[in-house]
Amino acid sequence: MKKTIVLILTLLFVLTFVLVACAPPAQPPADTGPVPLEFRLNWTLYGEHAPFFLGVDKGFYTDEGLDVTILEGSGSGTTVKLVGNGNNVIGYADSATMMRGVSAGVPVKAAAVIFQSSPMSFIYRADAPRPTTIEELKGATVAVTAGDASMSIFEACLGKNGLTLDDVKLIQVSNPQAKEVAMLEGTANTFLGYFVDQPLRIEKNTGVDIGWKQLTEICGVNTLSSAIIVNNFWAKENPELLRKFIRASQRSWAYTQEHPEEAAEIFAKHAADRGFDVPLSLAEIQGSLTLLHTPNSAGKPIGWSAKEDWAATQELLQKYASFKPESDVGVFYTNDFISDPPYMPTK
Repeated sequence: MKKTIVLILTLLFVLTFVLVACAPPAQPPADTGPVPLEFRLNWTLYGEHAPFFLGVDKGFYTDEGLDVTILEGSGSGTTVKLVGNGNNVIGYADSATMMRGVSAGVPVKAAAVIFQSSPMSFIYRADAPRPTTIEELKGATVAVTAGDASMSIFEACLGKNGLTLDDVKLIQVSNPQAKEVAMLEGTANTFLGYFVDQPLRIEKNTGVDIGWKQLTEICGVNTLSSAIIVNNFWAKENPELLRKFIRASQRSWAYTQEHPEEAAEIFAKHAADRGFDVPLSLAEIQGSLTLLHTPNSAGKPIGWSAKEDWAATQELLQKYASFKPESDVGVFYTNDFISDPPYMPTK
């Protein structure tokens, strides 16, 4: 009896071994396709955004396994909030505005700083230029929008030159178009905006000659500007997705540097309903490409930012814009997801 049981068990063992050995190998998980990812911009479309659209159209994000949808924004302040609360996990926002959010407890961080010199400018009619000097700024009527990225650097501009908001007449309007209209109609002497975009577009659309002066020229101030920002919790859980997004974005900006005309054609297609043609798109792209580095980041990969520039930005905001400084500027940014050229996907 015992011999029979042993024989049966032996046969069962052999049969199990044979079945396992003959079973087909385990299959890898099914490919579910690119990971969908929404990217919230800082504002409505303008030429600074062209490289991101180029990256989508040329498949740079798809090459990284990402299906990126670009969403327009309504101000850096709003984008910081949307990324912080997780409505969008990746966005594009002004660095100084983001820093204020971080100090207020918003869980975001800059993962790549694209504009490292500020394009913020006083924009005015060329037939009524004001302000062109710091003296002309006092008493000027300045139009701004709620949540405008310009406010942090504007306060610093005033403070560094012994002025306050009481020394100007501030008009707060509801949207970017309203501040442009205020300037054109003479309700405001000037409005705060980016020289790489608004004056070029206004001239094209209205035929009115527009002038501008960068705040860096009039006030002697500069801050880190447009950055790809990310929700801290999402970044911790999805480091490789973030690395891929940043790398594809770096590749898109690098390609735009080499092929600005192609980038202009692609962007004009996406922004035609915003009044963009190829010449206007190209002019805005060319202006944007002048702002990618500071002396501290020269020679570094696109998007890499220097601790010294973050410290200088914080010091400026602390001195002149009522900003409470952080003991470690590392809370504002990381270079951990920056890739080296040529920014190609890893195999």
